[in-house]
Amino acid sequence: MMAETGYGCVTALYDCRSKQEYIYRTNRIREISGGSELLANVYGMFFRAAEKKGLRINSDWRSGAEFSVKAFAESGFDGEVIYEGGGNLFIMYKSRETYIRANRIFSRMLLEKTYTISVIAACVETTDNFKEDRTRLYKENSRIKSTDWISVPCNTLPITQVDRDTFMPIVKKEDNCSLSRESVLKRKAFEKSAEVGEMFLDDISGEENKGTESLLAVIYVDGNAMSKKVKACTENISGYTECTSALRRFSISTDKSFVERPISAIKAKLAERTDGRHKFRRVIAGGDEITLICNARAALDVVTAYFSALDEENRSLPDDQKNYACAGIAIAHSHAPFSDVYEIAEQCCESGKKKSRAQDSRVNYVDFHFCRSGITNDMETIRETQEAGLTARPYEVSAELSEFISAGQRLSAIGRANIKDLAAAMIKGDSYYRFEVERIKSRYPAAGLDSGDEKLRKLIFDIAQVYDIWFAKTETDEQEASE
Repeated sequence: MMAETGYGCVTALYDCRSKQEYIYRTNRIREISGGSELLANVYGMFFRAAEKKGLRINSDWRSGAEFSVKAFAESGFDGEVIYEGGGNLFIMYKSRETYIRANRIFSRMLLEKTYTISVIAACVETTDNFKEDRTRLYKENSRIKSTDWISVPCNTLPITQVDRDTFMPIVKKEDNCSLSRESVLKRKAFEKSAEVGEMFLDDISGEENKGTESLLAVIYVDGNAMSKKVKACTENISGYTECTSALRRFSISTDKSFVERPISAIKAKLAERTDGRHKFRRVIAGGDEITLICNARAALDVVTAYFSALDEENRSLPDDQKNYACAGIAIAHSHAPFSDVYEIAEQCCESGKKKSRAQDSRVNYVDFHFCRSGITNDMETIRETQEAGLTARPYEVSAELSEFISAGQRLSAIGRANIKDLAAAMIKGDSYYRFEVERIKSRYPAAGLDSGDEKLRKLIFDIAQVYDIWFAKTETDEQEASE
């Protein structure tokens, strides 16, 4: 096969910066949902804006058609998507001038349609070696990230009313809310969303439970060692045709394994619930990453359904292609700052990844935290100062999480008050804990309590943290949980 040449083309990389900050800059669920919609569709919006300006970009990269630099250079398109994945977009343009023209269109579209989404653009001259071009693109992207400054659309004057969270100027008042331009655009995207009926907090909490509780869970799931897999799929090849085909297959497969099939499994699992707590909202779902908001009582169902779907996919894959992930669950009241709750969920996920890396990232882990009051510390500090030596988290999914669930269901027989007393005694000291164990054993000998079982001790502590929402069964327990 003849070596490919650049034909005067340039290869460009677009990377959305500070995605979570853009989404969680507000605590209003409609704006969070609208922000996620805008981010999910930002590249599609760019393609449509470019077409209106007479710039033709072939974005049909999922069709399975083979990519060739020569075929593109001789085509009637000004640009062609190489592949999209993990929030990154690779495009080839016919010239640097076309790249600059496209960026002008993209920048104007971002300002008019999203107001503050920040995208980093980098480009290099196309050669016959895709891997070398990609390496140069990543270096340029990293340089821009570390040296460039994040611009804001406009400043405010002393007489301008500003948003109390973002300090952007207020441009509209709606539903007793003062809205910035960013908020207006997010709400507009929310109204257009197909899932508009399931985005309100009351809907997620469950109509039957309105007025009794407002506990929600932010769940963040991220694939393990995906950068290694991306490198592996282009190992021993370097040409654009071969690398592009491999990366397109990988991107499509990743989306199916980590998003499409798990989301379908989650919907099916939650549909089985009869308590009205079956709705959830996808905040981010793409590549190997998912962020969901659901009723806190349904969080365990969501996570178990996700990993069951992932395991099902792995059964048909060879060992070196199996997929693994870690999940973080942050539980909080609906009025808690979502940006802070999300950070706790992300840190819980990272807690699992640390343990997974010790096993070559080939093990699934889940961690959780109940944000009962104001979030004033990061997850690592909370664990070191409040839970050191007490918790067994994070849990390996296939065995340890199942053991945790079984223990919670079994220990529900001793009642909520006794479980809470055991957890409180652990914090006081070992003698207090042994006393409580003996007291409860005298009344519930079949519970299997043993003050010398260190593993069970940590399980009990973790069960106590979430007993009210995951294991409570009686009406009394439910009432106490909502108080």
